[in-house]
Amino acid sequence: MTDKVFVNGMVVKRNDNAPEYVLANLSIKRTDLIEFLRQQDSDWLNVALKRAKSGKCYAELDTWKPTEKLADVARGPAAPDDEIPF
Repeated sequence: MTDKVFVNGMVVKRNDNAPEYVLANLSIKRTDLIEFLRQQDSDWLNVALKRAKSGKCYAELDTWKPTEKLADVARGPAAPDDEIPF
């Protein structure tokens, strides 16, 4: 299991008295978040909003990457041209 990477410059706040449709509020410290983003290699980042055992919410960078084996399974086997049913 990889270490957690917290999104620097982003704070997740959940108000239990807020309406049900309000999931959470995000507070962003622009300078810290920009610096965090500059340190990342990818154009796209996935961030998971989670709740710690203490009840405090936080933003964690999703660092999962598919392995080559999983990527091959997702594509499936290539069918030879002579087996195409149409």
